[in-house]
Amino acid sequence: MPALFGRGGVRVGRVFGIPIFVHPSWLVIFGLIAWTLATGYFPAQDPDLPVRSYWARALFASVLFFASILLHELGHSLVARRHGIGIQSITLFVFGGVAHMARDPRDGRTELKIAAAGPAVSFALALLFLGVSRLPLVGGATSAVTRYLALINLGVGVFNLVPAFPLDGGRLLRGLLWRRVGKAGATRMAARAGTVFAWFLIVSGVLSLVRGDGISGMWYVLIGWFLKDASAAAYRDVHLDELLAGVTVGEAMVRDVVTLPADISLAQAAQEHFLRDGYGGYPVLRGSQVVGLLCLRDVLRYPMEERETTSVQGAMLPLGPDLVVGPEVPLLKATARMAEAGTGRLLVMEGDRLVGLLTLRAVLRQVQVREELK
Repeated sequence: MPALFGRGGVRVGRVFGIPIFVHPSWLVIFGLIAWTLATGYFPAQDPDLPVRSYWARALFASVLFFASILLHELGHSLVARRHGIGIQSITLFVFGGVAHMARDPRDGRTELKIAAAGPAVSFALALLFLGVSRLPLVGGATSAVTRYLALINLGVGVFNLVPAFPLDGGRLLRGLLWRRVGKAGATRMAARAGTVFAWFLIVSGVLSLVRGDGISGMWYVLIGWFLKDASAAAYRDVHLDELLAGVTVGEAMVRDVVTLPADISLAQAAQEHFLRDGYGGYPVLRGSQVVGLLCLRDVLRYPMEERETTSVQGAMLPLGPDLVVGPEVPLLKATARMAEAGTGRLLVMEGDRLVGLLTLRAVLRQVQVREELK
């Protein structure tokens, strides 16, 4: 699924160098799945067992289910990285999981490969769990868990292949249409299909609620609403691409840049610059040479008592290719790099000379002006 859900949550580790987060909403679906399995599915499979046995199976199956979702997203992520697209993180949340890609694929062929990887992993896991469930040495408890995992992974794979953006099937549709109608046209068509499917789920959910099937009906409505919002976001992204097509960094950058000296303390920088000017970050100079970027978040990493003894240079992000962009670079490309850097701003330089600062606010101002002029 796409990187549309926020990355807020608890970081639980890294896999292949990718940070893994668990959003608080994940607890809702984890608890719901465990409760459904413990009170319904496993008692129906093996009646007359102790209640604690059903709950043990349910919790184990729920953990493996979300491990399967993580593997699904890792499938997308590893293929994306193979094609030069950075993965900022993976988040597990109430509707499953999302891999936060630094940018979109550059062509339909790459989109197809990335989109297909997730369902391929889910189908492979379904076959694996089905095979384990049929091994002669596997007991009844393990067989019941693995049969459920085979079924749920099959369901995840099939559902994600529905040709409705932002599901994997919608991304496959966009990849197939990309060469024929371009990225913008393909995204519009896939997002339109996503909106239709979302409303189908919402209406189905409402009808289920009317018939008295409360849990499944509410679930359909929630998933449909999420897909509807995600499809609308895809429309907005296409519109943004069209508005900023042909615009360069030099046209959008802030030219009158306020800088910080490298040798002052963080306390002085906070008092005399961040609090006074209200900016979120400053280029750092040693003499007349640019040496880095100091953002508010870099200051906040230090306790109050350490800010007096820590210099700006000691806390800044050192100057590097990930923080620098040229004025001739397309604004859309620079915006993607800004998202990948996670700083909310890039230093605009010609050689060793600082000529401007590209900020998220400056990008939004360009969007607003061009929207009004149109």
